[in-house]
This record gives sequence, structure tokens and C-alpha cells, in this order.
Amino acid sequence: MIRPVHKLSPETARGSLRLGLVAEFKERIRNQELTPGTGLPSVRQLARERGISTFTAAEVYNVLTAAGLVEARRGTGYFVAGRPPVAMDAHTPRVTADAVWERRLEAHAQPILVDAGGGWLPQAWQYQQGIRSGLRSIARHELPLEGYGSPLGYEALRHHFIQQLATRGLGAHSDQIILTQGASQALDLTVRALLEPGDRVAVEDPGYPPTLELLRARGVRLVGIPRLQSGPDVDALAKALKRRAIRAFYTNTSLQNPTGTTTEPPIARRILDLAERHDMLVIEDDIFAELSPTAALTLATLDQCRRVIYVSSISKTISPALRVGYLVAPPALAPKLARLKTLSALASSEISERLALEILTQPHYRRHLESLRRRLGTTQAEVQQALLGHGVELAFRPAGGMFLWGRLRSQHTVGRLWRSAVAAGVLLAPGELFRTEGQATPYWRFNVAHCNGDAMHQFLERLT
Repeated sequence: MIRPVHKLSPETARGSLRLGLVAEFKERIRNQELTPGTGLPSVRQLARERGISTFTAAEVYNVLTAAGLVEARRGTGYFVAGRPPVAMDAHTPRVTADAVWERRLEAHAQPILVDAGGGWLPQAWQYQQGIRSGLRSIARHELPLEGYGSPLGYEALRHHFIQQLATRGLGAHSDQIILTQGASQALDLTVRALLEPGDRVAVEDPGYPPTLELLRARGVRLVGIPRLQSGPDVDALAKALKRRAIRAFYTNTSLQNPTGTTTEPPIARRILDLAERHDMLVIEDDIFAELSPTAALTLATLDQCRRVIYVSSISKTISPALRVGYLVAPPALAPKLARLKTLSALASSEISERLALEILTQPHYRRHLESLRRRLGTTQAEVQQALLGHGVELAFRPAGGMFLWGRLRSQHTVGRLWRSAVAAGVLLAPGELFRTEGQATPYWRFNVAHCNGDAMHQFLERLT
């Protein structure tokens, strides 16, 4: 246990007990007075020692946990995070300054009651309270309105993401991380900076349509790798690599879009082994990691970003309207990606990034995440049973996340089925949009958060 420490001054107590105590713990952790693994007082003990309420004490630990400095162990208590905090390097460079949408446009003439194939959570599931609170908070401070800022992004938010990744075992340095306008910009930067027309690039089949579109626009040759229950089909990847060199492999690790599957550790290790032997880059899109009911082992953690570029964002956990993402690249590639971001966008929005940091470090954010994971897990189970009851054939049965990959019970063609769904107020996402070459398929992507209502059930009941 940590030694007793002095109580806060009356001035601090009258001002902000929580912020003062958080600052004190942060300082003691960062100067190694409290080392990784050190047990911290219970909420009740901390409240008693400091003369504060148990509510305030719990908020202190929530903020420290959100910052990656403290970890909560169920049934045991709170401990200093297992890895020492990662300091921002002093030499950090300062650089001055889908086909899915086409289908949506086709459907606009009809009133849509259920966006069954959408790629985001319903508005009521998003972190609206946190966004409002974050907006109020940043409005109280002077805003960065002069200049474009650095294409690397807001330093404090970059530091936050580095700390979070450190708790998952990824020891990235500050000159490896670049903030982006969502994961989409991060993926676009990798395509334009690292690939040339004619390059062979491996992608998951089925996979994420915008990534497939970006690659097609770049003029690369796509090599489809089937997505299985355990992750990408590594035997198929190995065979493709034997035939001819592959420049890069784009893969979605946790709760893959559209299948909902998660790459298992043995598969992840084989991917990296193949990448090492064949000098292949790996771009790991891990945008759904925070929604996973269990923490998945990332390729970036196994590889420590030597040949893996790690991509993520906050759009799935907070709101797709807040366009803040990031990438972590090998040291030799990061400057090239940062330079390309400068040329194409000058910089990302520091105001958005400051807002993101305010939200991510709120004491309620961790509870929001836990609630969101539980809600998705419950909804997954309910929707799976409902779809199965209507004769839908599910390719996989994920325990959480947003997506299901299923085959509808119908004799109609895909086009006729899609149009009949639109007429019933249901917008579906045809599986062909997720295929490497746009191949016809009877499978569809379902977003479970949108599929648990009467309109969807009535449509499924009428299928023949």
C-alpha cells in the first residue's frame, strides 16, 4: 500500500478536490515515487484519509484509469498501471504547418425506418453527455485559433493515446504517432504514401468497403484473403506470397467489419511471421477494439510497430461526427506519412482533438465504455436469436461488437431483395460491397444495434 500523504490545502479543497488529487497522483506516478504494480487505497480508505466523499474518491480513480496510469482489478482493487508512463520525447519533430454511399443515395426516395446495414451506432447509444460536457470544458479556455498547428496533431492527445497503448503492451514513441481526421484519413495516408500503382496488396474478403475503394483508386492489384472464424486465412496468405511478392496486407483485427470475428493470437503470430519472411507491411485497422468484450492481442503489440502500422479512432465509442483518429507507424515511415498529411490537409483540427481529450479523460467515460460493451453483448445475443428464428444463416456468432454476416432466407436476387427491403423501410448492406472484386454473394452485413425493432422483424417475416 502507498504511504499516507498530506491532505489537500483548504484552498484546493474548496476549489477542486478531484482535480487536485488527480494531479498529485499523476505526479507521484510519473516521478516513480509510486511504481508499476503498487497497490492503492480502496475507495473508502482514500475517502477517509483525505476527508472526501467516496463518490469523489471513485471519480479520482476513474480519471486515473482513463489516463492509463491506474488499472482496476475486479475484486482486488486499484493498482498503478503495470508499465511505467511513457514520456513524450524531447526531440519530437515539429512540422509546421463507397459504393455503400451510392446505395444510400438510391434509397433516399423512400422513408427509411431501419438502417439495418449501417456502419455506426444509433444516436441514443453515442456519448452525447460526454460531448456536451467536453464542449463546455474547452469553451472555458482560450482556443487555438491562430495557425494550422502541427500535422502530427495535438501533443497532449498524442500523449494520451501513447499511454493507452502502453497499457496494452505497445511501447510507441511520440515521433511514431500521427493524429488524423478519423481512421479513414489514416488509411488513406498509408495507401498514398506506401503503395504504387501495380503493387499487389492483400485484403480481407469480405472486408471494409472504403479501404477497398481507396486501394482500387490507387491502381493496386487486390489479393483477396478469406476471413475465417479465427481471423484471416493464413494458409491462403502464405500461398499468395509464394506466388508473387505482396507489398502490404490490410486487416481488421477486433470485431472485423463485416463478419464480427476477432483475430486469434496464433493467427496473428503467423501473419507477422509471413510478413517478416516476405518483407510485407501490415496495416492493422483496430477501430473496434474498445467495443470488444475481451481485450484482443494486436499485431502492433506483437510486432511493436516494426513493420505494422496501427490505425484506430474514437468514432465508434463516442460519435462518428467527431472525426479524430490516429496511426502509429514504424519510425522510418512516420515522417513520410506526416509529410503527406501536411500536403493534403495541412493539419487536423486541434479544436476537435482538444475536445476528444476532454471526453476521453472524463471520469464517466470508462463507465460509458463498459455500458456500451454490455449493451452490444446483450443486443448481439438477442439479434442473433431473432435472425436465426427468421431463417437467416449466420456465418459467425460473435460475442460482442456491432456486426453480423448473414444470408437471408429468400429466392429473390440480391437486387430485388434490396429493393423490397427499401420499400419496407429497411436499408440493407449487400455483401457484394464488401467483396474484393465486388463478387455476387447472398450474404449481407447486419448492424445489431439497428436490427432489434418491429420494422426489421416484420420485413423478415414477409420474406419468401
